[in-house]
Amino acid sequence: MNPLHQTISGHVVPAMLQHAINSGLDPELLLQEAGIPSYWLEDTSGRLLPLQFANLMRALWRCSNDEFMGFSAEPSRVGTFPLMMHSVLSADTLGQALSQGAHFYRVLTDSISLRLSERDGVAEFELRLREPERDPGHVLTETILLCWYRLACWLINRRILLTDTHFSYPPPPHEAEYHQLYPCPHHFNQDRTALHFDARVLALPVTRSRDELKVLIRELPLGFFIKPVFQGSLSHRVRSRLVQGGMADLPSLDVVAGELFMTGRTLRRQLLVEGTRYQEIKDELRREHAMALLREPQTSINAVARDIGFREAAVFIKAFKHWTGMTPGDYRAHWQAQRQLARATS
Repeated sequence: MNPLHQTISGHVVPAMLQHAINSGLDPELLLQEAGIPSYWLEDTSGRLLPLQFANLMRALWRCSNDEFMGFSAEPSRVGTFPLMMHSVLSADTLGQALSQGAHFYRVLTDSISLRLSERDGVAEFELRLREPERDPGHVLTETILLCWYRLACWLINRRILLTDTHFSYPPPPHEAEYHQLYPCPHHFNQDRTALHFDARVLALPVTRSRDELKVLIRELPLGFFIKPVFQGSLSHRVRSRLVQGGMADLPSLDVVAGELFMTGRTLRRQLLVEGTRYQEIKDELRREHAMALLREPQTSINAVARDIGFREAAVFIKAFKHWTGMTPGDYRAHWQAQRQLARATS
């Protein structure tokens, strides 16, 4: 599995911590709260698990009460984005929801500007920062665009295929990351930063419920950093089939393709259209199952390895570290520490 698919470039850590240091916060405590080893203060060449990035954002939110994490001209109080999500859920269509969301932020702040427009059958969702020099690593820009893109997909419960993106800055050193964040062609050094997609999508109805929104908000921001699987998609059908049989002996791609009345080549091609691969789905399921088992302290590492289809614990440990950036033991220790912290502060 390509680590780009489920991990995040380490460039975000120094950028986020620098703002924390400027605000008088202790970077080591923030990393500890996020489950990120302290050596990241010196070496950021590795990659972050989405959970670690989300936890670092939560830690910064808690300490600074700023959803923009210091990257904008003015702070955005924590809770603003969920409040906006509540406000747009009543919209009839995706176009109305995005327009209402952009208007919501236009009323609250001029630190960022969001605009939805349509021309020649192409919809454009544009982002402008009033002081882009505050976001030299583009962490805020990337995060805002990704969250709004994933929100738009979530509202209509289907993947929106981007036609291309424009960015008002040169290609960053982590340019390869953009192909995972926004799967489409990218154009840099443009006059605006924007996502482009088929304007017909704007007429699709908002299908989500208040209860579904409550679940999503409880998981923020993690829910937007994990590649979504939409109800009714082919990848969702493949996941459902694999879950039915258990993790210890997952079938081959050709077996699953036959059950779906298609060839292996067709299944592989259609999964690529949805932005995933069969092996990636298998690895995601194994990782999720392993994480659930590791939260049970009585379950040994050897037992976890066997339950998800590994004959040797050493091979499982290597695979788990490749998937998450942590060993199974490190993940279990971090989860137990987080649970104890939650109990102490509740």
